[in-house]
Amino acid sequence: MGLGVKTGRDAEPPSGTRSGFGLTTATARLLLGATEHSGALADQVSQRLGQAIRLGLLIDGERLPAEGELATLMGVSTVTLREGLSTLRAEGLIETRRGRHGGTFVRAPEDGRAPLRLFSVHELRELGDHRAAVSGSAARLAAERCLPGDVRRLTSQARRLEAARTASERRRADTQLAIAVAAAAQSSRLTREEANLHAELGDLLGMLMAGKTHREIVAQRRELIAAIETRSAERARALAERHVEAQTERLIALQLEPRAKSAAARESEGAFGALAELDDVFDALAELADRFGSLIEKRPAPLVEDLAGLHEAIFAMLASRSGLISGTGVVTAPALLADAPRWLEWWSAPSPGGRPDRLRVNLDPSAPDFYDYTGLDWFATPAATGAPHLAGPFVDDACTNLYALTLAVPARARGAFCGVAAADVLVSSLERRLLPRLAELATPTALATAEGRVIASTVPSLASGARLELAGRPAVPVSRRAPVASLRLVTLAAG
Repeated sequence: MGLGVKTGRDAEPPSGTRSGFGLTTATARLLLGATEHSGALADQVSQRLGQAIRLGLLIDGERLPAEGELATLMGVSTVTLREGLSTLRAEGLIETRRGRHGGTFVRAPEDGRAPLRLFSVHELRELGDHRAAVSGSAARLAAERCLPGDVRRLTSQARRLEAARTASERRRADTQLAIAVAAAAQSSRLTREEANLHAELGDLLGMLMAGKTHREIVAQRRELIAAIETRSAERARALAERHVEAQTERLIALQLEPRAKSAAARESEGAFGALAELDDVFDALAELADRFGSLIEKRPAPLVEDLAGLHEAIFAMLASRSGLISGTGVVTAPALLADAPRWLEWWSAPSPGGRPDRLRVNLDPSAPDFYDYTGLDWFATPAATGAPHLAGPFVDDACTNLYALTLAVPARARGAFCGVAAADVLVSSLERRLLPRLAELATPTALATAEGRVIASTVPSLASGARLELAGRPAVPVSRRAPVASLRLVTLAAG
């Protein structure tokens, strides 16, 4: 269901006593952007600057602007900035030097792969999909629209890439070349998007540009420029996409390289701890469904406000499963409540130090963005079968655009279906728990649904979301309990 985005506003029911129109979660996400790192302003300062340092956007030894100037640039007070800098200083990412040439200076992380650890494999795959779409379109349009002066600029950038010596210099030269291709397409939007995507990657691509690989990338870029110069639009698109896909697979391969077992991995020997957690989530949802049904049975004409009696259980579930569940709550059967034909009592996981946030969707059937959840798998299947259900993974394009699994348990009152208790688990969160355990297996392996949708894999070319043909491949259930038992551990050694 992917209902974990925060808006800070309460949801409203549809027509009747209240209006269903307004700023929905999906609209707020479009207007305001994602708020994954919301929280205290000082925390946001440390998170943003820390990520810029880890990604190589702020270089080791670089001097930060004076506190007053930096506070203005980040839109916070000097006091707030100092709090954020104090956190970074404690993490060893900045240092303050006294004296005439003093100031606050950037310190690169001691772990050279720290930037890569910021991304899950799923996030790397999605970023690669995005980059391939943008770079491919830019290359095709550049081949159709460029003039000789554009080609000369691209050739100059290729020479700069070839001459670059350090990883950061090579990454920056390659970034400028990719941006120049988008500029040659005569598209300011594609140029901005290319720049934004490379900024998000930071110095990660520099990790892929050592020795022979650097020479290969230079040759690939020259091949792309030749296709653009000869106006071979489809070839240029294919070359650009292939280049990005190869980089994405190499980054995923680096992320999948075996590491020392963590304490969590050691504790889960012989079983997938994360999947056992899914069984636990279903147990908690069964309890929430029972509370929901009991609450409805006690009220002859239940109202939206009566569902506040479930908040304690919902908030406790979010708190006890922080990092796994992105949102949870109950969703009513049509016409169950006297003052709302449809209703989602749904809350998202809080930011550190914050409170859970209520989801807002448009439940008015006459509205253009009406959210009709009754036909969606996570609701319709438990309603029809009376049994718990694991839906997805899927992109919640109707609400948040997050990639998630939804776990749902039907609730009953007075002998009839009254709705579901459900929870969202982001694929990226589940993957972070699964991959260390999958990496310990002797053969390349994927966790997939019974239909063949990959959730996590140790093969770089088969990341989450890929379609996997299960026929002829050894596969075993990963749990004895339904519905988690529907998931399959698939051996990929057979090809």
